[in-house]
Amino acid sequence: MSLIRVIADFLSLKKGMIFVYVLNTILLVFISYVFYDVKDIMYPVLVSSFILIIYLVISGTGFFKTSVKLHECKTSPQMELDESKVLDKLLFGKINEIHEQYNTMIYELKSSVKERSTLFSQWIHNMKGSVSIIGLASEQTSQQAREDIQEENGKLMTNLEECLNVLRLDDFSRDYLPERVNLHDVAMRAINARRKDFIYQGVYPKVEIDEALEVFTDGKWCGYMLEQVLSNAIKYSHREGMVTLRSEVKGERVLLIVQDNGIGIYPEELPRVFDPFFTGRNGREYRSATGIGLYMVKYIAQRLDHEVSMESHKGIGSTFTISFLAKM
Repeated sequence: MSLIRVIADFLSLKKGMIFVYVLNTILLVFISYVFYDVKDIMYPVLVSSFILIIYLVISGTGFFKTSVKLHECKTSPQMELDESKVLDKLLFGKINEIHEQYNTMIYELKSSVKERSTLFSQWIHNMKGSVSIIGLASEQTSQQAREDIQEENGKLMTNLEECLNVLRLDDFSRDYLPERVNLHDVAMRAINARRKDFIYQGVYPKVEIDEALEVFTDGKWCGYMLEQVLSNAIKYSHREGMVTLRSEVKGERVLLIVQDNGIGIYPEELPRVFDPFFTGRNGREYRSATGIGLYMVKYIAQRLDHEVSMESHKGIGSTFTISFLAKM
């Protein structure tokens, strides 16, 4: 840091005060000379100049020390504060807080970018596999080849839709509208959105939700979460099975419970069900699984201040719970 630059900045900062001080000295000398017949004007001018120089030196020294500390903040944000100096404590304490906030934001941003890169890399890998299979199957004319093309095309559409959903999460804060929402209505809309899945899989929905029950959430994003949960429940249910949606009230929270009597999940795999692209052994048996649905549910729930959990027993079924605030 240049000393000349610091002196120039200091004089620029104090130029108003210096001008007023010099003008005041000239005025006092003029009044003394005209009205009080004081002939010796050099003495008061020298005294005044000496006082001004002393003030500028003392003030400039403090300004220089502050400038040095501000320069050090660029490379060492956590400054050691002198508790005896109130101004330094306020100034550099606030700078430390700002640095901590921005470091946290940068860390979260880097983590988000890294996670997003991993997601898209996996999606690209999945879609390359589908494209390769379609290319090979297109050279065949058998019924099996056409079925393979249709299946892989469906996977491509699913992967592309999931990519778009992740990109939409970037606008989540602008698109999120918390309000009091009727839980029964949200559940019925989600069931209707998945009615073809229910029909094709031969699974029946059963709704046991209080029609007057209201929760604080965003209707659209909550509906999306519930659709993902229902999709999983239907996919892994036995034919002629049932998916039950019921509600419970616990203090200031409302629980929405989605229960199926399907194939269940292996105990050792349960802690990973919210990891991106994790499908487990069930996913390898049911090739339509992508392993992204529950990850999206967990991601959105955290931002809606909801709590999600899952219990499962292999061969018995799974229970998924979303916990909402009922009061705010």
